[in-house]
Amino acid sequence: MTIETVAFRDFARGIISSDILQLLDKRTKKPKGIYVSQKYSDEVLAYIQEKEAQKREAKKRALLDFVGVFGEGENTPHSHIKAQKYE
Repeated sequence: MTIETVAFRDFARGIISSDILQLLDKRTKKPKGIYVSQKYSDEVLAYIQEKEAQKREAKKRALLDFVGVFGEGENTPHSHIKAQKYE
């Protein structure tokens, strides 16, 4: 696996010289993106999906921990709690 840094303009012209390319803007030298060859695309996609699922789980856990503080010790169903809110 080779990783190379290439200008975005060169990439648009069709210069693909390695498996993974980091695309840069020539003027500002800021990264614009990454090109991954077909050989590694499935692995990279699975990794990104796994990371996103972990972020969603962490956000869900944080929310449930926050809500759990208000509902501790109560065995009332959700519909009763919601009905109390609008009374």
